[in-house]
Amino acid sequence: MAKLVLGEREFDSQETFVREGRRCGTPQLNDFQKERVRAHLRTARANGMDAAGVTQIDIPVHFNVVHDGGTGDVTDQELDAQLSVLNDAYKAHDIVFHRASVERRDDPVWFRMTMGSPAERKAKTELGKEQHRSLNLYTAGIGAGLLGWATFPSDFAGDPLLDGVVVLFSSLPGGSSAPYDLGLTAVHEVGHWLGLFHTFEGGCTPPGDEVGDTPFEASPNFGPANPTRDTCPNDSGTDPTTNYMDYTDDAGMTEFTSGQVTRMKEQVTIYRPDLLGAGHADAADAARAGIDFETGDF
Repeated sequence: MAKLVLGEREFDSQETFVREGRRCGTPQLNDFQKERVRAHLRTARANGMDAAGVTQIDIPVHFNVVHDGGTGDVTDQELDAQLSVLNDAYKAHDIVFHRASVERRDDPVWFRMTMGSPAERKAKTELGKEQHRSLNLYTAGIGAGLLGWATFPSDFAGDPLLDGVVVLFSSLPGGSSAPYDLGLTAVHEVGHWLGLFHTFEGGCTPPGDEVGDTPFEASPNFGPANPTRDTCPNDSGTDPTTNYMDYTDDAGMTEFTSGQVTRMKEQVTIYRPDLLGAGHADAADAARAGIDFETGDF
């Protein structure tokens, strides 16, 4: 049975990795945080927010490549390939990415950062740029057997320096972490950065992932996409194992639902309005009126 290599960590097999039950370290929002987002959405919709009117979200990407003496120092070509994979997944939904900068840093401690660690904060504080109007995407040899993690849009006001996406360097297209080597980890984590939950959030219990057209899913799907998998048989559909927000192998991830696209556009309007074009600025300001982002009041 083939070994699975994730950065510097080696698993006896993909099955061994799967038994740990994780590929993404993005933490779930707690109940208060979820209700706060719901309240903000209600207010913005009452103020006339219209996701259908968002014709383009333009996202500059600052690539921050953290390596250890050359290990993990991904090339510009690999970064361009990752950018192409992001655009392949998002461009059809009016979300477009372009490279703004590349910064490389040789730091063995930062290279092995884990989520929430001092190393993560130090790296992001020093390397992060223009968090209010761009995506900072960090590549490193992250620990804990993870492929990546992200911050949510609703996190931004409380801690803007931590904003961004972190992915394992070998998950980029052509990397060494097959079957997670086609760049879909970044697509998945950027989905969180734009406000999406996992498809299996909440299991079979409403409201699940807060998106009406993704079927409920009791647990993540590891391995190839499985069109017959149905872990919530009382729901209206089989598990969304081809969705970018499940845990399916990279080759099986192919889609967002229309409801997920609406949620991303709404979250950008509320929490990341600087990503919208000038033509949407007034509408975003109107939608955000009455929302207190600093105190957490609904």
